[in-house]
Amino acid sequence: MSRQRGPSIRVCIFADACDRLAAQQVLLDLPADAYGQVYINTGTDLPDDDALRLVAPARVQVNSLQTRPGRCALTDALTGWTGEWLPEGTAASTESPKVWVLPGASARLGVTQPDGVTRLITALPSDQLIHG
Repeated sequence: MSRQRGPSIRVCIFADACDRLAAQQVLLDLPADAYGQVYINTGTDLPDDDALRLVAPARVQVNSLQTRPGRCALTDALTGWTGEWLPEGTAASTESPKVWVLPGASARLGVTQPDGVTRLITALPSDQLIHG
């Protein structure tokens, strides 16, 4: 009987269209058994299909987001993801995911979702949050 091992690392990457190359580099540096999500805001500069062409470990899902007038899809993704992975009142642990907020996403989220960014900063140990 074989036991299925859990992932060596849990990850989440928030990226804007301008961060595509940086996101790809992060993905290439991950171990093959990494598990997680990539949320890339394609805006109007990058066709949806291009975001989905990022090469990622098998268990890391790449999600292409389209911002609509009056609504930031990256903000919605951050709100949903933090609600699931970093619920209020829980302490971070060594099993907490490692989170990248790449520079373009950082700029966008800092304006549209400062509370979500603050939640990441306060909920995760400093070595588990990489932001631009």
